[in-house]
Amino acid sequence: MHPIRLVASVYYTLPPIVWALLAAISFGALTNQQFRTADNVMNILEQSATLAFLAIGQAFVIAGGLIDLSVGQLVGLVTVIAAMSFEAFPGWGAAIIGGCLVFGAAIGLINGELINRLRMPPLILTFGTLSVLQGCIFMLTDRSVGTTIPAIDFLAHGRVLGIPASTLLVLIVAAVAFYALQRSVFGWHLLAMGNNASSSRKAGLSIHGLTRAAYAISGLCAAIAALVLAGRLGTGFPNAGSGLELDAIVAVVLGGTPLKGGRVNVLAIVCAVLFLGTVNNLLNLYQVPAFTQILVKGVIVILAILSDRPRWATSAG
Repeated sequence: MHPIRLVASVYYTLPPIVWALLAAISFGALTNQQFRTADNVMNILEQSATLAFLAIGQAFVIAGGLIDLSVGQLVGLVTVIAAMSFEAFPGWGAAIIGGCLVFGAAIGLINGELINRLRMPPLILTFGTLSVLQGCIFMLTDRSVGTTIPAIDFLAHGRVLGIPASTLLVLIVAAVAFYALQRSVFGWHLLAMGNNASSSRKAGLSIHGLTRAAYAISGLCAAIAALVLAGRLGTGFPNAGSGLELDAIVAVVLGGTPLKGGRVNVLAIVCAVLFLGTVNNLLNLYQVPAFTQILVKGVIVILAILSDRPRWATSAG
């Protein structure tokens, strides 16, 4: 194959977010010496882990044409509950971790069941769940509480062969999600539901079962993210998850998954998380004001949605 055709083939094969990530890394490496340090690279990976778990969970929901606005406050609630429990029952670490994971999945399952039974738009219902979870947090505490245990601290700050433990866990979860969404019958059915729920129902697919499963997975991933975040903070902070639900949606959209569902690329979503982490890191290194950082994030997601419109039009046509 001619070299130019080979380059063009690689360019069009890889998702656009991969090139955006490479561009951000190249810019940082060329313009900032501190960005190139190993400590800074490890810092980006560790800080991106929480969002990666949330985005992977959100991918299941959005792939099915749904959305989950409650995961940010679920992270905050699980963080508080876990830290309080670790402090009150220091010898029950494994049971508390397992309980937090079950709790997260249960909240997601409740979201899915309510959507099925009440026939409410997922956007409205999960926004209501967001408010309920936020109220629960502040009923428990309005300040940082509790502590963590060595296992959670290792998950947040530990290294395995020089690689952050949280990054390895992200890779494991991403690999499972890749198989579930892109290689399994469950994933194909979920994507079919995202493409056309009515036709999928007529074809005999269990729309209610798929909805429950998608939200349960989203809640489980939120609980994992909460435990990692608790390890990073060393305590339970009530506002730990504020805004993370929007960041997760941004990452999924940047990864090429349309908000209407029907298509997903787990690798691209992970790259989108790293891209957002790299951009945030660069903005911090250059001491860009916080409000400007919010503006930059908004511009990024708008550009991502606009860049995906031609493909939506093609699929719709």
